[in-house]
Amino acid sequence: MSGDRGSLLIHERRSYLSGNQLWSKSSVEAYKNVLERGCRCIEIDVWDGEGSAAAQSSENEGDGKHEGLLTKGLHKLHLGKKKIEVEAEKSYSPSGDSMSMPAPWRSNSGRIEPRVLHGHTATKEVSFREVCEVIRDHAFHASDQPLIVSLEVHCNVAQQEIMAEIMTEYWKPYLVPTPEDFSNDTPLPTLASLRRRILIKVKYTEPSKEPEKEASNAGGEQDPDTDHAQVEPHGKKGNICYALGSMGVYTRSCHFHSLNQPEAQMPTHVFALPESKVLFLLQEQREALLRHNASFLMRAYPKIPFRLNWQAADAAMMLNDAMFEGTEGWVLKPASYHDDRRTPVKPKTLNLTVRLLAAQNVDSSKSSAPNVYIKCQLHVESRLEKREGQIPNEGKSKGGEWKRQSSHRQSHDPDFGGEELSFMGVEDVVPELSFMRFKAMDDISYQKDRTLGWTCFRIDRFPSGLQLLPLKGADAKPNGSALLVDIKLNLEAS
Repeated sequence: MSGDRGSLLIHERRSYLSGNQLWSKSSVEAYKNVLERGCRCIEIDVWDGEGSAAAQSSENEGDGKHEGLLTKGLHKLHLGKKKIEVEAEKSYSPSGDSMSMPAPWRSNSGRIEPRVLHGHTATKEVSFREVCEVIRDHAFHASDQPLIVSLEVHCNVAQQEIMAEIMTEYWKPYLVPTPEDFSNDTPLPTLASLRRRILIKVKYTEPSKEPEKEASNAGGEQDPDTDHAQVEPHGKKGNICYALGSMGVYTRSCHFHSLNQPEAQMPTHVFALPESKVLFLLQEQREALLRHNASFLMRAYPKIPFRLNWQAADAAMMLNDAMFEGTEGWVLKPASYHDDRRTPVKPKTLNLTVRLLAAQNVDSSKSSAPNVYIKCQLHVESRLEKREGQIPNEGKSKGGEWKRQSSHRQSHDPDFGGEELSFMGVEDVVPELSFMRFKAMDDISYQKDRTLGWTCFRIDRFPSGLQLLPLKGADAKPNGSALLVDIKLNLEAS
């Protein structure tokens, strides 16, 4: 945002899933969980309500493209034939007073409403109305910084209009009003002015280009990230109706062609790029990409099926946790990444020694003592990437280039006796974008080793000296165990 355009933000993918992305159950509790953990960008994957004409057509008249075993079993096993019942009209005031929301429009008392699920998989659905209600109730519990709701729209026009109505019904006190003089040149507001606001990311449609409700869609290849498109029965892209598209005020999704396309200069545009495209631009147009992202918003999403999901504590989530620890969900990039003048990055040389003294209460809920060892992993920009502009292993490395591991101790309270793990002479470190990750592991014979606890720090916030580090569990909350260490850290100009 203006004055804060270089900010990073906590992002979420597949917010509605309570497990894996192929056959888990969608749940409004998943939205509540990520919002209460400080997530500031969530995704809603919206489809036609079951029983609508488009949904029936998609089920009964498929062209064979999605007729694999997984999709065939989808409707039989997981979607059922239950229609979503319309809830009683509600009133809500964010301040707790008696202010009532406008009575929502109703075409009939039993109309079909949009649903949320991961399309073409065996995930179970949840109603769009329920999701909007949970977001309203929990959007600003952990932070009053703006929340971005990224819509993946797979609905026909009639269902899109219902989406717009439901969001207005539940979120009206929080929605960003459209400025009277709003245009393609309207600058972004300050981050401070958007506190307790919900920003909807969706493709903007001008009134003159609004699609007819019965119009057929335009063809074309569909990106994995389809937040800017309506998907018609046969999987082709159509248009977003004006009622929905006009809700994307400062976060107007635009299809990416190049960094030089006309939309790239609109302050309110948002490009959504797959990981492969971002890696290509980093290698081929690094400076142009950095200049663009110093002034404008960009969303990057990993290769399918690997997303930043909060359902499991993997390496990506640990790094994400460290990036935004102690913040309100938005973090300013290093100056060299948000300064339009492109101030050169001033990397450091890192010398780091960790003395492992002891751990306590490790896996204490079990009677048998675990065979504990500590893994330390330093995540920094690789030498190959820095010096030659190449992304190693297509960006797939998750363990970091620098890894160290302690010896084993069989105990709930292991004593490591001052064992040292060192990372000396690590060059070209940008402290704000580099991380140290600790994991307490259980060495299990003939099985995958089990994570007993973890913690992660950004290098610029890494504590030094004698430290008792609380460890976290799979839910990213302290699990009662801790690691006692003595840390010596030195950063010098490279």
